[in-house]
Amino acid sequence: MKKLSLYVAPALLVFAASTNATDYPDLSIGGYIMVDHDQFSDLYLEDEENSNDGTDIRRARLSAKAKLSDDWRSKFQVDIAEGEFDIKDAYIQYKGMDWANITLGQQKEPFGLEKLTSSSDTFMIERSMVTEALAPGRSMGVKLDGNPGNFTWNIGYFQDDNSQNSQGVTGRLTWALIDQDDNFIHLGSALSKRKRNGDEFRINETLEVYSSDSLLEGTRLDAEDMSMASIELMWQYLGVVSMAEWIETDIDDATRGEYHYQGGYYQMSYPLSGKNRRYNDGKLGTIKAKHDWELTWRVSQFELEQEDRKAQTFAVGINYLVNNDLIFKANLIRAKHQEDGETFGYDNAFSFRAQYSF
Repeated sequence: MKKLSLYVAPALLVFAASTNATDYPDLSIGGYIMVDHDQFSDLYLEDEENSNDGTDIRRARLSAKAKLSDDWRSKFQVDIAEGEFDIKDAYIQYKGMDWANITLGQQKEPFGLEKLTSSSDTFMIERSMVTEALAPGRSMGVKLDGNPGNFTWNIGYFQDDNSQNSQGVTGRLTWALIDQDDNFIHLGSALSKRKRNGDEFRINETLEVYSSDSLLEGTRLDAEDMSMASIELMWQYLGVVSMAEWIETDIDDATRGEYHYQGGYYQMSYPLSGKNRRYNDGKLGTIKAKHDWELTWRVSQFELEQEDRKAQTFAVGINYLVNNDLIFKANLIRAKHQEDGETFGYDNAFSFRAQYSF
């Protein structure tokens, strides 16, 4: 299915060239680059001989968005951070119906408040452990979505881009009360049911420090069926954002039986300017500000029940928004993890990011 994405962009260009509207196509090109540096203690390593720091081009994204007509939209995005051409988004969207929009192609599955927040807009440098480990990301599929009144709904059929055997249905429902200044209260939930037909599944997650080792290692499962559920809460008022999410996953292995994973996070942010983040269709956006400081913190936990492994992190951060394009982020993380009844930590890590959008 990955190869199918390679043909989406040329097809969109042909479609754009065929339209007769004088104002179309409306094409915009953009992207962003993130450069990260991490330093951490031996707690974050499997082998103490490994390096205690790392510097990476975390993401280097290029994207093209096209408004092809009053009803048609498209997006094509790639990442070239590791010297490879990795397609992220490649879809076309029809918005001509009153009750629903249709999106076809490679796209984010509608699951997880933190996962659906762009990596350029997250409070902290890395998303929480449970979001990275359990929330599905981008897949090839078709999705319907709508926003009647105070509600938004999404449902889609997706195939895992890395496997021909894995497919499933994912849906999300949110409700919000929001005023014209983007003060709001938000409630949401998502479900995903997947058939994996024996595909390998394994938890392999760091303690929210990208350059460190993956210490949360689960059993290698030959997954037959997989179900995921989440609940999400969020509130914003005069710049203060409070956000929480809990995710649970059950995986059935024909030989080993059922495995259960669960976790969640609670995080807050406050820009000293008091400006609100943008909120639209059940998703949180960024702050439009210059020379603004944003204070952030998060507590998260993740549990691998059958493996008797747990982890907890506490992080505080500060973001400096030079302008809408240039942002610097710094996080101090304290983490501990438990394996076979033995607890390791708490101990510290520090992460820094320079982020430029264009």
